[in-house]
Amino acid sequence: MAESSSTQDDTLIATSSSTSGLNILLHPLPLLNISEHCNRSRFSSSGDTKLIGALLGTQLNRDISIVNSFELVLLSPDAATTTGTRGEDVEMGAGGESSAAGAGASGIGEMGRYVLDTEFFETRKEQFKAVFPAQEVVGWYTIASGVSEDDSHLHQQLARTIDNPIFLLFDPNPEPTSQDLPIRVFESSLEDNALPDSTAKTRGKFVELEYGVESGEAERIAVDGVSRGGMGEGDENAVVGNLVTQRNAIRMLYERIAMIAEYIDAVSQKKVAPDHAILRQISSLVSTLPTIDAPEFRQELTTEYEDVQLTTYLANLTKQISALSSYADRHYAVHPNTSQFEGFGPAVQRGFKGGRRR
Repeated sequence: MAESSSTQDDTLIATSSSTSGLNILLHPLPLLNISEHCNRSRFSSSGDTKLIGALLGTQLNRDISIVNSFELVLLSPDAATTTGTRGEDVEMGAGGESSAAGAGASGIGEMGRYVLDTEFFETRKEQFKAVFPAQEVVGWYTIASGVSEDDSHLHQQLARTIDNPIFLLFDPNPEPTSQDLPIRVFESSLEDNALPDSTAKTRGKFVELEYGVESGEAERIAVDGVSRGGMGEGDENAVVGNLVTQRNAIRMLYERIAMIAEYIDAVSQKKVAPDHAILRQISSLVSTLPTIDAPEFRQELTTEYEDVQLTTYLANLTKQISALSSYADRHYAVHPNTSQFEGFGPAVQRGFKGGRRR
C-alpha cells in the first residue's frame, strides 16, 4: 500500500485523558472492512495515497456502537476549489469565515493536503441510510501509522457534517510482538474560548478513548467462516480439517526422522562430534518402538496382503472380461457370418452363437 507521506505529529494528541465518558464498542464487520481496504490498496494503488472511510453505527446516550463502514474519496485542494459546490463545502478558515476561493488562496497550510469529496460522501451516506435506517455516520477512519496534520484538517471538515465525530486510526504496520489490535480511537477536544487557560493546551487536539470489541452470534459465525477460508460445509469441512491435521503431523514426523538419520550418518562418518546425550535419547526413542515378530502377526499381515492382491486381480479381470465382451459385440455387428469366428476356439464360437440366438 502506498501510504501518505504526511508527517506524524504526536503534539496533536492530548496528554490528558478523556472526560466525555464515551463508551466505544467495535464490531467485527468494520474491522474486516478496514483491513480489506488496507490490503486491497497495498497491492493495487501507488503514489501518495491517503485512505479514509466513514464509520456507521448507533449511539445511545454515551454508548457508541460501530457496526459498519464505507470508503471515502479525497480531492486535492486545487481540484476542490474548481468544482463548484464541492469547493463551498470545504471552508477551513477559523470561525468559518473562509470561502472555497479564499481557502484556495490561503494555500495548503489551512486546508491541508486533502479535501473530502462531500458530494460522494453525502451520496453514500444516503444509500446506506436507505438500507440501514437505524445506522448513522458516527465518525471516520484512516489507515496510517500515526496522527498527522492532515488528519486534523480532515476531522474539521467532517465535523461540519457529523456531530462530534469519532476518529479511528488503523496502523497498517503493527509491531509483530504486539497482542493488541492495531487500532486507536480518538475524539476531538474543541474547547470554548470561555474555558480557563488550564485547558488551552488541549484545544484542537485528539483525546484517545478506550474501546471494546463486541460481536453477536451471527457475527461470530461469519468471522469463523472467514477465518476458515471457505474450505467447505458440514461433514466435508470436518473431514478436510482432519486430513490437513494428519498431513501436517506426518510431514513433521518425516522431517524429524530425516533429521535424526542425517545426524546419525554424520556421526558415523565422523563429520560431526558425537553427543552422547543426544545418542542416548535416540536410542531410548528407538527402544520404545514396538517390535512385532510374533508368527500370528506375520500370518495376519500375509493374509491381508493376499486379500488386497486378490481383490485387485479380480477387479482387473472383471475389467478385461467387460472389454472382451464389448469387443465381441462390435465384432459380431460388423461380421455377422459365423465363418468369421473360425479364428476363435470352439468354446468362444459357441458362446457367440448361443448368445446371439438368445
